[in-house]
Amino acid sequence: CSYIAVSSGLIRFNKYLMNEDRFPFSMALTSIHMFVSFSLCLVFYLLKPSAFPGMANTQGKRILVLSWFVPIGAVFAISLFASNQAYLYCSVTFLQFMKEGNVIITFLLSCAVGLQALNRVRAIVILWIIAGSTMAVSGEIHFVLIGFIFQLVSQLAECSRAVMGEFVLSG
Repeated sequence: CSYIAVSSGLIRFNKYLMNEDRFPFSMALTSIHMFVSFSLCLVFYLLKPSAFPGMANTQGKRILVLSWFVPIGAVFAISLFASNQAYLYCSVTFLQFMKEGNVIITFLLSCAVGLQALNRVRAIVILWIIAGSTMAVSGEIHFVLIGFIFQLVSQLAECSRAVMGEFVLSG
């Protein structure tokens, strides 16, 4: 329950912050977010390395691990930037509704890289969901194409990050 409250509060705050009159700098916001996240994780690792038991397995393979995590971090940055940028153009409700499509995007990307299999029933369900979503999205009163595109780029990057992580973890 508290996760939902904090998440909703953060979404509303980002929408409030990302305004032409307040702070329309989504790249700076994304950079600050990623820097603080990295710094806090590094401090936590330095203070309590036992909280990261998997790090022992990376001894001697840190460059290989880095080659996996740099692309994942890059698509995460793209996702954050585009999502914050979309707040300048679209309502929170519209953006949250679009995010519901992440399940389908993730599944289709997983099929593309061989982590999942697409069959006839799943294809029909996906087409049904896309048709319903298209009808709902077309009803947006203040539709702004550039906001839609930013959100779509954010979702593609976020889903790519999830699939890349799954791919790395699956060996």
